[in-house]
Amino acid sequence: MSNMIEKLSDETLNQVAGGMTVEMKVAYDVIDGKYGNGQARIDALRRAGYDPKTIQSLVNDVLKYENVAKDVIDGKYGNGAARRTALEKAGYSYETIQNLVNHMLLK
Repeated sequence: MSNMIEKLSDETLNQVAGGMTVEMKVAYDVIDGKYGNGQARIDALRRAGYDPKTIQSLVNDVLKYENVAKDVIDGKYGNGAARRTALEKAGYSYETIQNLVNHMLLK
């Protein structure tokens, strides 16, 4: 994964864990099925004024990081310093993932 893509993904995740942009809210709506699937989703997003590729990229980032955050919650990355080491060794930003974990636990 390129640094640029990883940086974009970290920025996206920080939006999820902090304040949500309109596009991020739409990405969650897509995940929840509110825009349908396939071509129907593409058409609905365009009608609503969104770029389907941008929204899909956000959806992919959210799903990727949410799975890692769920694994953290399940204890698969350990605790404390061991968690930080395991996440960083796997190529993730500890702060970014931990922020999402905290956000998920507050829901």
